Amino acid sequence: MKYFFFFLLFFLLITGCKPKVLSGTALQNKLMETMGNYLDTTLKPGVHVTVKDVAFYPEASKSFYNCRFHVNMKFGNKDTTGIVVGTITNDFKTVTRSQ
Repeated sequence: MKYFFFFLLFFLLITGCKPKVLSGTALQNKLMETMGNYLDTTLKPGVHVTVKDVAFYPEASKSFYNCRFHVNMKFGNKDTTGIVVGTITNDFKTVTRSQ
């Protein structure tokens, strides 16, 4: 009986620690948040970036997402709208900007 509870506890820990797979609007919001944080940390100080929307698709290997973001950038009294293209890994920790 003692072993049964040990295996039950072990099984619950394994299933509870499994990362949640995002989809739909939650995935879009997480991708936009990740790119917004990346741009805020890598651009010049004083530049404020707002990510408007994202178009994405998972790569065939499913280890990262190819993304195209529409962003609004403000610096002082100037602003512009542009497109940022890049890849974001599935764990949302690595962002590679290609354009």
